[in-house]
Amino acid sequence: MKKISLIMMFVATLAMTSCGLMGSATNTAAVSSGAACGQALIALNNSKKAGTLAITNPTDLSNIIVVIGAYNGLKANKADATYKKAFAAGMVTGGTGNITTTMANNLTNSLLNATGLDGVNTSNIQQKAQTVGTIIQLLGMLNQ
Repeated sequence: MKKISLIMMFVATLAMTSCGLMGSATNTAAVSSGAACGQALIALNNSKKAGTLAITNPTDLSNIIVVIGAYNGLKANKADATYKKAFAAGMVTGGTGNITTTMANNLTNSLLNATGLDGVNTSNIQQKAQTVGTIIQLLGMLNQ
C-alpha cells in the first residue's frame, strides 16, 4: 500500500510539474516536488543506514523514481530561481525535521547538477548502475 501511495505521489508530482511549467502554478509544483523528493530521500537514507538499500527493493525503487522525477522537474526549470527556492522549501517540509534549509539548498543544487539521472525511467533503471551511485552521493549530504 505504501508503494502504491508513493507511486501515486510521483505521478501527481509529475502532473503538477508539467502544469506548473505553464504559469503561476510553478511554485506550487516546485514545493510539491521538493516535498516528495525530501520524503523519498529520507526513506532512502533510512534504507541505507539499515544496510538494505537496493534497486531491487520495490520501496527503494519507488523512492528513487520520485527523486528522478524531482530531478527532471528541476532540470526543466533550472533557470528559474523562484522554482529552485520553492523546491528547496518543499524539501525541508518533506524532510520532516531531518532536512534543514541549508541542506535543502545544497541538495537542490547537487540534484540539479547530478550525473547518472539523465534519461532514467522505470523501464531502464535496472541497467543504470550510475543512478544508485548518484543517489548515494545525495544521501551522503543528509549525514553532514
